[in-house]
Amino acid sequence: MRKFRLAMAWMLWLFATAAMAAAPADDLSFSRRRWTLADGAPDPSLSMAQTADGLMWFASPGGLYNFDGRRFHRETSVYGHALLSPNVYSILGLPHGGLAVGYMFGGVSILTPQGGRHFVAGRDFPLGTVKFLTADPQGHLYAATTSGVVQQQGERWLPVGAGLPTAGVDEIGFDRDGTLWVMYDEEIYARRAGAAEFGFVTRYAAGRANFFQGYLLAKLPDGDFVRLCGGTPPQRLKLDQAARYSDVLDGPNGTVVALRENGIARLAQRADGSWHETAYYPPLPGGQAGGAGESLRTMLDREGNLWQTTYEGVEKLRLHRFHQLQAPGILWLAQAGLDGEIWAGSYFNPMLRLKPDGAMQPTRVVGAGVILKAGPQRVWVAARNGLWRFDGEVEQRWDFPEGLGRRFDVQAMAQQADGTLLVAIARNGLWRFDGKRWRRDPRLDGQQDATPISMLTDAGGRTWVALTNNRLGVLTPAALRLLPAASQMRLGNILSMVDIGGRLLAGGDAGVAWIDGQTVHPLHFAGRDGVQRVTGLVTDNLDQLWVHGNDGLLRVPAEALRQFWQAPGQPVTAELFNFEDGVSGTAAALRPLPSLGTDGAGRVYYATTSQVGWIDAARIRRNPRAPDVIIQSLRTPAGELRPLDGMTLAGQPTAIDIAFAATALAIPERAALKYRLEGVDADWREVRQERGAHYTNLAPGRYRFQVIAANEDGVWNMQGAALRFEIAPAFWQTWWFRGLCALLLVLALAALYRWRIAVVERHAGVLAEARAAARLAATRQERGRIARSLHDNLLQSAQALILQFRALQNRMPPEPALQAKMEQVLGFAKEMVESTRDEVVALRRDPSGHDLLVKLREALAAAMPGAEQMLVCAMVGVPRLLHEEVRNEVFAVLREAVWNSARHAGAHRISVRLRFGDQALEGEVLDDGCGICSEVGRSGAPGRWGIVGMRERIQRLGGGIDIVPGEGGHGVSVQFSIPAARAYPES
Repeated sequence: MRKFRLAMAWMLWLFATAAMAAAPADDLSFSRRRWTLADGAPDPSLSMAQTADGLMWFASPGGLYNFDGRRFHRETSVYGHALLSPNVYSILGLPHGGLAVGYMFGGVSILTPQGGRHFVAGRDFPLGTVKFLTADPQGHLYAATTSGVVQQQGERWLPVGAGLPTAGVDEIGFDRDGTLWVMYDEEIYARRAGAAEFGFVTRYAAGRANFFQGYLLAKLPDGDFVRLCGGTPPQRLKLDQAARYSDVLDGPNGTVVALRENGIARLAQRADGSWHETAYYPPLPGGQAGGAGESLRTMLDREGNLWQTTYEGVEKLRLHRFHQLQAPGILWLAQAGLDGEIWAGSYFNPMLRLKPDGAMQPTRVVGAGVILKAGPQRVWVAARNGLWRFDGEVEQRWDFPEGLGRRFDVQAMAQQADGTLLVAIARNGLWRFDGKRWRRDPRLDGQQDATPISMLTDAGGRTWVALTNNRLGVLTPAALRLLPAASQMRLGNILSMVDIGGRLLAGGDAGVAWIDGQTVHPLHFAGRDGVQRVTGLVTDNLDQLWVHGNDGLLRVPAEALRQFWQAPGQPVTAELFNFEDGVSGTAAALRPLPSLGTDGAGRVYYATTSQVGWIDAARIRRNPRAPDVIIQSLRTPAGELRPLDGMTLAGQPTAIDIAFAATALAIPERAALKYRLEGVDADWREVRQERGAHYTNLAPGRYRFQVIAANEDGVWNMQGAALRFEIAPAFWQTWWFRGLCALLLVLALAALYRWRIAVVERHAGVLAEARAAARLAATRQERGRIARSLHDNLLQSAQALILQFRALQNRMPPEPALQAKMEQVLGFAKEMVESTRDEVVALRRDPSGHDLLVKLREALAAAMPGAEQMLVCAMVGVPRLLHEEVRNEVFAVLREAVWNSARHAGAHRISVRLRFGDQALEGEVLDDGCGICSEVGRSGAPGRWGIVGMRERIQRLGGGIDIVPGEGGHGVSVQFSIPAARAYPES
């Protein structure tokens, strides 16, 4: 049995050697994608074009479609200009922007953002289907119709078909030299630049002619392809098995492809100029049977992608960034070997040595599982057919230890500082091999699940061992020293390790971390939640870190890695490469590990269960073209509007939706877009899923909406697209309406204020009247009490006393002197009684201004008998009840003024007037005496206090008084005023 296995391995090696002897395969890889009716694509599309804004356009009997990289849109108008018919046959992107549209039943439309022009068949354009549209190097338009070839000259389309058959043509086009080629049925005609007529060139297989590398390539009836150049004989294309291909085309990014059996073949050119097939891509799964996948039209877009229309829909062929290694069998392991090589192997096939120049050299190692480069000229390989060591070109093989059973695999290997090889054998733990014999390593005894997952000897000579369940440690001479739980390492099962300048980086199920002694620093990636199942870690010759996880390969630039060493807590920038870039499949779940390696030429190799691929870290193919940005529509509750710069939106829209797109066609899923509405958004908003913006409750005014975009390589179009629009205000939102409302509001507030003041004043008046009434009632009650007391006590007692004195008088002896004295006493008593009775009467009567003047006259007569004749009193207004205090003070002031006029002024006439006003009680005393100086009127005479007292009395009542000379300096004028609220109780 052992001899049989060796014989099979030898046969496999011979087979691989024979295979490698053939021409090396092209390792380019492509992404191929199809859109069908289920995706909104046209079915079928008879023509396609790309306009200057990057949109792809497709013409079909079902209508005109455009494609922005994510969605197909069926259009009934272009740049706001309605189509003549939805039955479109041919289209052309105009050199200076816009689209030319040819119709199935004739006619052409020239549509640009600046305007549209329709040419109607039978009126200003020839009759017949417009089968093809093209433009010469100067931008002049040509159309191929079923009635001939015409050229646009201003507003006219003139025939240019001299020398052509009278029937219609199928296709026309210009080559790089300016020759106009016409394909008619099975014949090809040409008109060289500057010539007036067409000439017959050759017959060809009908429908099989296209432009290749700038010139027309046609398939002849005998099956060969010829390149046609104006003025030179046809050149046959040296092509292996040309008969199997229907078309040979310019492929993505300078490659060459051929259409074959509804699939696509990739061609490569040998040194002798001949072409051979390097890869074949069969029809995409899910396609229809028969000729449904037959190519109708092909074209290259401005980013280098190849587009193809078929009866099933639309397909795109894009060149990957990563190369996929083409080799016999399936490869699943790729690690650094000798002399800058990468050694690749799989479970069943011989291991290959990949030279830096691309050549492959098979080896006798079959089923390689672990490759360990232990020095510049030493490589260990653990394979199904034994343990191998390569010292330069010297190979040596050993069997594995006996007694391990029939089925086992090597999980990991590491070489200790003393040169001893450590081998982790699945289900059998850790073993040592010194080049002569195998020994079990006891340092992992006592550990649960003691087979290492991965191992690494770092630059310091320490050997790190990773075990299951988040365990990592360093081998000492006696045991395994695990990192303590306090290190808080949370990587799960560690699948890969790398030493970077003396720093250990470990990757596992839950991410990547820097193991710094017993401190663990997780590596966080900016914009990502994390990376899972890290099966490979390498650095390239640019000091960039590559991380292989479930999502693909992450590239960490050297500067970002240096920043991580300095500030481990800060996230690092990283670029993701995944299936869109050609990284297909996932790394093996258990082994072989690790899944990344580098060769001497600076290439980074990855290995998955389905392929081995590579990329040159210093020459990553980039897309230098920034995407164009298009604002597609603006929608309000009233409907969808065509976005026009400076447009006005009427109807006060409560919500606005703006749809936009970025024409990044290579990898549209990675295009980044940002937008903002100036005056509303403080900063740019990033687009997540839907390429649109939504705004609500925008106030009337002018706005500017802007969108910018970047392609998959971060090349930004910072100018982007902008849309200015204005929201017209409703009449209630205009400035004059708001001003009027503000004025009315001010007037209303003023009226409300005045009303409130009036209410407050009325309320205060009512309260004052109530308080005055209360005080008056209290005064009346008190006066009544006093009057009753005087009447009931004093008067009654006085009357009784008088009666007793009268009785006593009657009993006294008749002595005239005594009787006279008694009569005098009784007279005084009677006067006291009368006076008291008058006081009682006065208390029973409310005091008034009239009583005040009467009392004033009596006081003057008592002080200066006869002087009352000079007094003239008058009242103005209706006399009103006065406060007792006010009455007394006013009387005192009037009395002082009258006395001064009578005693000191030598007056002959004294006029007193009281005015009962609603706002104030006013008094006035005028005489015609000698007058008074102003200083005495203000401060009084020295040693005299009458004038001072007058001022104090009036001021205490809240009023004011003026004592000044009379008119012409004669006499004295005393005028005072007391507020009504203080003077009248009812106020």
